[in-house]
Amino acid sequence: MKRFLSVTLTVILALSLIACGKKNTTDAVSLGKELMEQAAGFPEMKTITSSDKDAEINFSTLCDFDYSKVNSYYYAYAADGTAPEIAVVSLKNTDDTADLMSAIKDHQKTREGTMQEYSSDQVQMVGSFILTQKNGTVGYFIGQGSADLEKTFKKEVK
Repeated sequence: MKRFLSVTLTVILALSLIACGKKNTTDAVSLGKELMEQAAGFPEMKTITSSDKDAEINFSTLCDFDYSKVNSYYYAYAADGTAPEIAVVSLKNTDDTADLMSAIKDHQKTREGTMQEYSSDQVQMVGSFILTQKNGTVGYFIGQGSADLEKTFKKEVK
């Protein structure tokens, strides 16, 4: 009887862990700050994060993804309105990664249209964006040195 109960409880525990999906513990704010320090060639940037007072409202500046699924985020954009951007979003559940990436791609398309008002080099910069993910954390980079930012992102996300 003890053995049966033990096996039953083990199976229930395993199923509950599978049902919950994978949890994400990446601190997007800390990682975003680290990436910003690395982005020496970027212009002056404005930053919004999940630590801010109006974090949920401000998140809509980046995309229309359901904020209740976000663990933490960091978003920096050029103060002068030009193309450079850095975003890191850590999700509560890794199963939501594809939906977040789709929402950020929609943001990128909008930015590409906005850059038509600036110059062709800004349009080209937005068109050369990097959108990457690892373990339920998404990175989005536009600007000089974005490939290096992606390498740091991949190295730092556990």
